[in-house]
Amino acid sequence: MSKDNGTRACIDRDDLRVGSVCVSLAGHDAGLILVIVGGAGGDKVFVADGKTRKLSYPKPKKTKHISILTRLSQEVCDKIAGGEATDSFLRREIDRFISERLT
Repeated sequence: MSKDNGTRACIDRDDLRVGSVCVSLAGHDAGLILVIVGGAGGDKVFVADGKTRKLSYPKPKKTKHISILTRLSQEVCDKIAGGEATDSFLRREIDRFISERLT
Protein backbone atom coordinates (compact mmCIF):
# COMPACT_ATOMS: atom_id res chain seq x y z
CA MET A 1 0.00 0.00 0.00
CA SER A 2 1.28 3.47 -0.90
CA LYS A 3 1.92 6.25 1.63
CA ASP A 4 1.29 8.89 -1.05
CA ASN A 5 -1.95 10.40 0.35
CA GLY A 6 -2.17 12.43 -2.86
CA THR A 7 0.66 14.83 -1.96
CA ARG A 8 2.68 14.37 -5.13
CA ALA A 9 -0.26 15.34 -7.30
CA CYS A 10 -0.47 18.85 -5.78
CA ILE A 11 3.20 19.89 -5.94
CA ASP A 12 3.41 23.34 -7.56
CA ARG A 13 6.79 23.45 -9.30
CA ASP A 14 6.06 26.97 -10.59
CA ASP A 15 6.15 28.35 -7.05
CA LEU A 16 8.65 31.22 -6.76
CA ARG A 17 10.25 29.59 -3.70
CA VAL A 18 11.42 26.52 -5.67
CA GLY A 19 15.21 26.29 -5.50
CA SER A 20 15.56 28.04 -2.15
CA VAL A 21 17.90 26.47 0.38
CA CYS A 22 16.44 26.36 3.87
CA VAL A 23 17.04 24.88 7.28
CA SER A 24 14.30 23.03 9.12
CA LEU A 25 13.43 24.61 12.45
CA ALA A 26 10.95 22.04 13.74
CA GLY A 27 10.04 18.39 13.45
CA HIS A 28 12.10 15.21 13.17
CA ASP A 29 14.28 16.90 10.57
CA ALA A 30 15.13 20.00 12.67
CA GLY A 31 18.55 21.32 11.73
CA LEU A 32 18.68 19.69 8.30
CA ILE A 33 19.57 21.71 5.22
CA LEU A 34 16.84 21.20 2.61
CA VAL A 35 15.82 22.58 -0.77
CA ILE A 36 12.31 23.72 -1.59
CA VAL A 37 11.20 21.59 -4.54
CA GLY A 38 7.61 22.76 -4.82
CA GLY A 39 4.82 24.78 -3.33
CA ALA A 40 1.84 23.27 -1.59
CA GLY A 41 -0.31 26.37 -1.56
CA GLY A 42 -0.44 29.09 1.03
CA ASP A 43 1.93 28.56 3.90
CA LYS A 44 3.25 25.13 2.91
CA VAL A 45 6.09 23.96 0.68
CA PHE A 46 7.62 20.62 -0.25
CA VAL A 47 11.26 20.08 0.71
CA ALA A 48 13.84 17.41 -0.07
CA ASP A 49 17.53 16.84 0.43
CA GLY A 50 18.09 13.81 -1.80
CA LYS A 51 19.25 11.72 1.15
CA THR A 52 16.84 11.45 4.07
CA ARG A 53 14.00 12.93 2.03
CA LYS A 54 14.01 11.93 -1.62
CA LEU A 55 12.61 13.90 -4.54
CA SER A 56 10.16 11.09 -5.21
CA TYR A 57 8.49 11.74 -1.84
CA PRO A 58 9.26 15.28 -0.63
CA LYS A 59 8.22 16.37 2.84
CA PRO A 60 5.48 18.98 3.20
CA LYS A 61 6.54 21.70 5.66
CA LYS A 62 4.85 24.83 6.92
CA THR A 63 6.90 27.90 6.07
CA LYS A 64 6.96 28.92 9.73
CA HIS A 65 8.94 25.72 10.41
CA ILE A 66 11.76 26.57 7.99
CA SER A 67 14.20 29.43 7.58
CA ILE A 68 15.20 30.26 4.02
CA LEU A 69 18.95 30.82 3.77
CA THR A 70 19.47 31.62 0.08
CA ARG A 71 18.31 30.80 -3.41
CA LEU A 72 20.29 28.58 -5.74
CA SER A 73 21.29 29.77 -9.23
CA GLN A 74 18.52 30.25 -11.79
CA GLU A 75 19.89 27.32 -13.81
CA VAL A 76 19.56 24.99 -10.80
CA CYS A 77 16.09 26.35 -9.97
CA ASP A 78 14.96 25.72 -13.55
CA LYS A 79 16.26 22.16 -13.40
CA ILE A 80 14.35 21.49 -10.17
CA ALA A 81 11.17 23.16 -11.45
CA GLY A 82 11.42 21.24 -14.72
CA GLY A 83 11.60 17.91 -12.91
CA GLU A 84 15.07 17.21 -14.30
CA ALA A 85 16.84 17.15 -10.93
CA THR A 86 17.88 13.89 -9.29
CA ASP A 87 18.59 13.06 -5.66
CA SER A 88 22.34 13.04 -6.30
CA PHE A 89 22.09 16.43 -8.04
CA LEU A 90 20.27 17.85 -5.02
CA ARG A 91 22.88 16.41 -2.62
CA ARG A 92 25.69 17.97 -4.68
CA GLU A 93 24.01 21.39 -4.66
CA ILE A 94 23.49 21.25 -0.89
CA ASP A 95 27.12 20.15 -0.37
CA ARG A 96 28.28 23.00 -2.63
CA PHE A 97 26.19 25.49 -0.64
CA ILE A 98 27.59 24.23 2.68
CA SER A 99 31.20 24.29 1.48
CA GLU A 100 30.80 27.87 0.17
CA ARG A 101 29.38 28.99 3.53
CA LEU A 102 32.32 27.44 5.42
CA THR A 103 35.03 29.09 3.34
